[in-house]
Amino acid sequence: MSYLKNKLQEKQRKYLRRKTRVNTQVKLVNPEFRVVVSRSLLYVKAEVIDLQGNTVASITDKGQAGATKTERAENAGVAFAEVLKGKKIQKVAFDRNGYLYHGRIKAFADGLRKWGIQL
Repeated sequence: MSYLKNKLQEKQRKYLRRKTRVNTQVKLVNPEFRVVVSRSLLYVKAEVIDLQGNTVASITDKGQAGATKTERAENAGVAFAEVLKGKKIQKVAFDRNGYLYHGRIKAFADGLRKWGIQL
């Protein structure tokens, strides 16, 4: 039992280390807007935050069409890009929030890039 506990603690420690590193790197650039992505077992959520820390827009892939979770994440990225274009936001910093850049996180970023949002 203690082996499993140690393994989970190790995973959480690595995640928090990545999260701190990513947040530090993103905030050093001092972007006007940043997209912060969070992931659960079923859904991907994202929000755009300005310099003062106010949420400008947010989206989830809960209602998106797609056969797989990755397809839903990509469709959410496309829909979010349309929302950002409507708010005249062209360039954002992508804060992956400690998650590895593959799978649903990468699909979401690719969906944003499809519609011309610079990351």
